[in-house]
Amino acid sequence: MTLPVDKSILHEIVRVVSARSKVPERVAVRGRNYLITYLDDHRQRLEDALRRHDVDRVNMLYGQLASKVKYQLMRGGIGRERSGRKGSRAKLQPARQKRRGSAVKKIVALKKRPSTGKKAASAKRRSSSRAARS
Repeated sequence: MTLPVDKSILHEIVRVVSARSKVPERVAVRGRNYLITYLDDHRQRLEDALRRHDVDRVNMLYGQLASKVKYQLMRGGIGRERSGRKGSRAKLQPARQKRRGSAVKKIVALKKRPSTGKKAASAKRRSSSRAARS
């Protein structure tokens, strides 16, 4: 059984091999880079079949791809996060600060609870004045 991510990685490998006639070491799927490791001599056989333009052998090797390939998610994603530009880092920092800010707001809200007694006291005053009106 192949998972949706596995399937999309396998389709990307086949697409790259078909388009470039080269067996990829890395593929990008859904904005993530994966390092591809080929078991046994599968990569060598695939490159040999591409050199010979043996379509039947290439298709047979595509069929074995699911059992002959392992992949590993690489850290950093695609170029944008690796570039080191301040702009790409600045996009990540506000989200972190926002999360921290919500935690701070909760703490501040908890500290302010004793002050709600004043509101209760003012509500009591209002209720007595309403009673006086009726």
